[in-house]
Amino acid sequence: MARSDDAQHDLDDLGALIRAHRKRAGLTGAEAARRAGFTQSKMSKIENGILLPGADDVRRLAAGLGMDSDATAHALDLIDRLQDDHAARRIVLRRGGFTEHAALLSRFGDSGHVVAADPAVVPDWLRTSDYLLTAAGRLSERNTRAATALVRKRQRLMATPGLRFEFFLLESALWNQVGSARLMCEQMLDLATASARHPNVVVRLILRGAAITPALLHGFEVHDDNQVVLTLMPGVVVITSEDDVEPFRRLAVSLRAHSLSEDASRRSLQRIALAYRSNALTEKFAS
Repeated sequence: MARSDDAQHDLDDLGALIRAHRKRAGLTGAEAARRAGFTQSKMSKIENGILLPGADDVRRLAAGLGMDSDATAHALDLIDRLQDDHAARRIVLRRGGFTEHAALLSRFGDSGHVVAADPAVVPDWLRTSDYLLTAAGRLSERNTRAATALVRKRQRLMATPGLRFEFFLLESALWNQVGSARLMCEQMLDLATASARHPNVVVRLILRGAAITPALLHGFEVHDDNQVVLTLMPGVVVITSEDDVEPFRRLAVSLRAHSLSEDASRRSLQRIALAYRSNALTEKFAS
């Protein structure tokens, strides 16, 4: 269910109002968040129209930013209207996958936590450029540039010490061959060395037949335990409702419980890479 246009405008207006008063108060996002008693990530999502805050959140922000009574009343009126729009509390579809992912990444601060998994392919964050472009199919020149820039941006974020990442790989997804065996071998080796390159990144493998509940039906990311991002053909779906985020929290717990250790995962990825390397040699001699 997509957010209605009126609700999106109200949410954008609320974010702009809070951002303007924060800047007027001469505060950084982190400082304003501390005054309101929540994280910088949550503050950023409110200002950028991603997260719908509660009325108490707005009151704390108003007090911390020194907002006058008229501005506070306007902010609370926007909250009331947004809470009347059921769709605004649930799911937002943002069209344009590469650009919307890039916009979401631009709102990451210096700290945070990402959990990601995909039942069919390698999760977005861990894809090499060749794997990403092959999986995406034919792209315009503009989208190709956007896709490669997205890979670089994710790599920079994974190198940020304050950010933590947990990636769960399904064994069955790794045997879905995207492109040549050589490409798959390179992708598997990249996965096997991800944690060595980035100490804040955990990569764990889930063997076929694991009883994951709730069922993993599509790829997802959970950001800071309060926002879910899904990538669909039309674009990116952003979920912030507590009720809708909770199943993905449970899913993350189930994935942790059924995954191999990091060392065992790395050895398994190396074995899969060797199998693809053997297949690549067969492809080479057959051509």
